[in-house]
Amino acid sequence: MKKTLAVVLAAMMAASLTACGGSAAKDTTAAAAEAPAAESTAEKTSEDAGAAETEKTAEKAEKKQYKFGFTEMSAGSFFDACYGGVEEVVKANGDEVVHVEGKADSAYQLGVIEDFISQGCDLVFYNPSDAAASAAAVKALNDAGIPIVNFDSAVSDLSKVNCFVVSDSYSCGQIAGEELVKNHPEGGKVAVLDFPASAAAADRAKGFVDTVTADGLFEVVAQMDAGAKPEKGLTVMQDLLQAHSDLTAVFCINDECAQGAYSAITTAGDKIEIYSVNAGPEAKAAMTKDGVDGIWKCTAAQSPIGIGQKSAEVAYQILNGESYESEIKIPSFAVTPENIEQYNKTDWQ
Repeated sequence: MKKTLAVVLAAMMAASLTACGGSAAKDTTAAAAEAPAAESTAEKTSEDAGAAETEKTAEKAEKKQYKFGFTEMSAGSFFDACYGGVEEVVKANGDEVVHVEGKADSAYQLGVIEDFISQGCDLVFYNPSDAAASAAAVKALNDAGIPIVNFDSAVSDLSKVNCFVVSDSYSCGQIAGEELVKNHPEGGKVAVLDFPASAAAADRAKGFVDTVTADGLFEVVAQMDAGAKPEKGLTVMQDLLQAHSDLTAVFCINDECAQGAYSAITTAGDKIEIYSVNAGPEAKAAMTKDGVDGIWKCTAAQSPIGIGQKSAEVAYQILNGESYESEIKIPSFAVTPENIEQYNKTDWQ
C-alpha cells in the first residue's frame, strides 16, 4: 500500500514538472515568434523614412531655383511699388530677384541688362529708360535666350518681348480729361507737361488731349517735355505761367512732374487746376491737405503693386511652359478731393 502511494505521488510530481516545462517552452516559442515581427516593423519604418527623404530630395532637385533681373527707367516710389509687387511673389516661391535702377540713361541701362545676362538671370523685368533706345537691350536678351516681361512703358517693338504688363495709359489720360470736362463744361485753355521718351507718357497725353478737344471746347496752347520729375516740372510750369496767364488747367503725365507744377502755381498764388496720372503719395497728400478747394483736382490711379504682382505671375507661367497672355492691362480710376478718403491710407494701390 505504501509502495503504491509512493508510486502515485511520484507520477503526480512528474506530471506537474512536465506541465511547467510545457508552459515555459510555449512562452519562449511565442517570444521567438514575436521578435522577427518587431524587427521587421523597425526595418519597414526605417525604409519608409528613407523613401520619404529620397522623395523630398527628388522634389528639391526638380524645383529649379530661378534668378530674375529687374530694371526700371529711374528711381521713384512708383517703381519701388512695382518692385515690391514682383519681390513679394518671387520670394514666396523661394527665388531671387536682382534690382538695378536705370538712372534715366538708356546706355547705362543697357549695361545693366548685359550684367543680368552675365549673371545667368532666367528672366528679366524691363521698364526702358527710353523706348526708342530699347532695341539694343531687347536684342541682347533675345540673343541670350532670356525671356522678357516688359512693364509700365513699352519697348520699341513689343513683338520681341514675351509679355507687356501696363496700366491702360491711354485710359488714364481719358479719365483725367473727363474730370476736367466735368468740372469745366464751358471749356478753356490747357497745357500739357509731357515726357515723349516714354511710350506710356505719350499714351497718357494723347488720351487726355483727345478727350478734352473732342467737342472743340478746350484748346491745348502748349505741350512741353517736363522730364517726369518735380524739378523740371517746376521750371516748365514757371515758364508756362509767364507765357499763358489765362490757363484753366494743366495736365501732367505723372504726379512727380505735377509736384513741380503744383509748387509753381501755389507760389505764384494762381488757381490753375492740376490733372495728373498715378494717384501716388504726392497727389494724395496735396488733395488731403487742400480739400475740395485745392487746385489738384484729379489723378488717374495706377496700381504699381498690381503691375508688379501680375508681372511676376506671368513670369512663372513663361518659365514653367504654361500658357499666358502677351499683354495685360491694369484698369485705372479717378482719385479726386471728393473721394480721397478712400485711397489715402496707403501710398499706392
